[in-house]
Amino acid sequence: MESNRQRTTRRRRRQKELVRKVLWPSIRGHSCSICFRNLEVHYKEAAILSVCMHAYCIQCIRQWSGLKRKCPLCNANFSSWFCKLSLSSGEFQKEELPLEGFSRNSHQEITSSRLDGPRLLRRARVALDERRNRALPWRRSFGRPGHASPEVIAQRKLDWRASIYKKQLKAVPLTSSDLEQINPRNNFQREKTLQKIEPWIRRELQAVLGDPDPTVIVLVATSQYSAWLEEKVSCGQFDDEERFISPLRPFLQDKARIFWHELRCYAESSYNIETYDAVVEYKKLE
Repeated sequence: MESNRQRTTRRRRRQKELVRKVLWPSIRGHSCSICFRNLEVHYKEAAILSVCMHAYCIQCIRQWSGLKRKCPLCNANFSSWFCKLSLSSGEFQKEELPLEGFSRNSHQEITSSRLDGPRLLRRARVALDERRNRALPWRRSFGRPGHASPEVIAQRKLDWRASIYKKQLKAVPLTSSDLEQINPRNNFQREKTLQKIEPWIRRELQAVLGDPDPTVIVLVATSQYSAWLEEKVSCGQFDDEERFISPLRPFLQDKARIFWHELRCYAESSYNIETYDAVVEYKKLE
């Protein structure tokens, strides 16, 4: 007959397996699609939805759940998430949301013998398998940290970005964008969007123009994208992109349209810049 000590050991082993094989892969290499924060760096402040294993900043998804309880990425209904991961001990917490319409505080339960470990692990594995089926392959690497200096990695990325224009390639959009969920008149959302695209635009212009400080053009590009996004979301205008690309032509000339396409593909993806660099696919311009 199994002793209490053996049951405790087995339960802890399952907890660690769940963290290592399911919860951590849901965070590694991902950013919060609400605020674009790097979840891998801030994993202790991340929440993984139990129904679909999509991860967000816990504060972001908690605020989101007050508006609606559908995953922002896949639209699955959710009522709980995993949070407060400890990679060393394999512990985590599961936070259950109260029934909609109730005002009591959310209930938190630390993983213990009361949690059905095998059932939870099976359910999480199914969700992770479904997510992996939709996952994108890692297409390129620019050097492992510790084996190549940050300067070398940065230069390799600049050379790669410049080669996209020289070879006349264009990115394949990773997902269909959910622009209808973006409200550019919301100052918070607008600021988060700009925080995401500005570093990408700066690096892109450095690669294409060879200018180490393209600040003025960065401002032009960000303002044009912001204006285009506001009009597209509010008015449903999809065709007339040229008037937003035109102010970029004095700087980028024949590369302006490719730049605009690349900017849109990155901005409308759910990935941070590091992950996007590694997974985006390219094809020849038609």
